[in-house]
Amino acid sequence: MLNQPQEQRKTIRRPARRAATVSFGRGKPFVNCRIVDISEDGARLAVAHSPADLPHHFTLSWFKDGSAKRDCEVVWTDRRFVAVKFTEPAP
Repeated sequence: MLNQPQEQRKTIRRPARRAATVSFGRGKPFVNCRIVDISEDGARLAVAHSPADLPHHFTLSWFKDGSAKRDCEVVWTDRRFVAVKFTEPAP
């Protein structure tokens, strides 16, 4: 039997299934993604781009008007997903 890694999140992630974008700064192109799950502290993203090619820090935006956005730091990636922690408190 394999040992499962111990959960280290401070808050529970909730399923989200929400379209979002990853942006790298003003004037630079954005990357489409989907928020798979989200908590107060971070999220897991399915990215329409190679996760390994994303910068370590970026801004995640959701809602069509961009009214919800958070600065993020990459915690881990695999072939399909990127896990991020939010680098500032929620507004």
